[in-house]
Amino acid sequence: MIITHKDPRLFHTRSIKLSPYLQGINITPYGELINFQTLQARRKHCDSTIPGTYANLGVSAQLHLKHQDTDYLILVRQFKDDHWQLKLPSGYIPEEQLHNPYLTLAQEIAEECLLENSPVFARCRLNNDLLAPPYSELNYCDEVSLELRSSPWNPLHLPQTNIYMNKQRLPGNPMLYIHSHTCSAQLVYPLEITRIPKTHLSLLHAEEEFNQTTKQLDVVLNDELWLAKLHNQQIHELGKYTDGSYQRHPTPANTRLSEVFARQCKDVSL
Repeated sequence: MIITHKDPRLFHTRSIKLSPYLQGINITPYGELINFQTLQARRKHCDSTIPGTYANLGVSAQLHLKHQDTDYLILVRQFKDDHWQLKLPSGYIPEEQLHNPYLTLAQEIAEECLLENSPVFARCRLNNDLLAPPYSELNYCDEVSLELRSSPWNPLHLPQTNIYMNKQRLPGNPMLYIHSHTCSAQLVYPLEITRIPKTHLSLLHAEEEFNQTTKQLDVVLNDELWLAKLHNQQIHELGKYTDGSYQRHPTPANTRLSEVFARQCKDVSL
């Protein structure tokens, strides 16, 4: 279901440079503004090095849900030609938010992770801040909220170090990895869902898809928000949160769960 449209011409960002700084990593935006189309053209394979120059900076949410004494990692399923892959909820950081990627994080969570009790949707609250509802086309219930807070939880074993932007420490203690296949750097903020209301709500996903005909981004509501059940920080089962409970789903034949973490971490280079 398409819930709204976005004009990609409104998005601009900058390339970035990574360099060592104070036993951590400093991020410096550089060059002229680039639009969505130019960004896609620059996202090609490159070497992962620090210091180094990269096409863009992205942001991801590493979402931890503890439900009935079981740990889950929330992942998005995306189709790629003849296969599909699991990834963290993520997005590109626009130029006006490069100084504080936490703003993009909050926006991405509110836009991508939807808690639905048809016909209404819960509001998102991040570290006690109530986030603005992103879609005027949907009905939101102020009395019900999806509550998240910063967490040190790190099942992907991402390298942890101090991250700076223009030599200013970034809030929220993000981690960082380099994705060499797209020549991009990704900030990862570990978060915990502290409470899901005890009602018959379902976790849904909203994804932007480029429409070749209209040249717009269609925002599509789907059920591709998956819960990866963890044991000893390894995925051993996939399911979804539907009607107020975890429901196991068969694992598609073209994905081996043991590779999911490796896909996220194989390009880490700090």
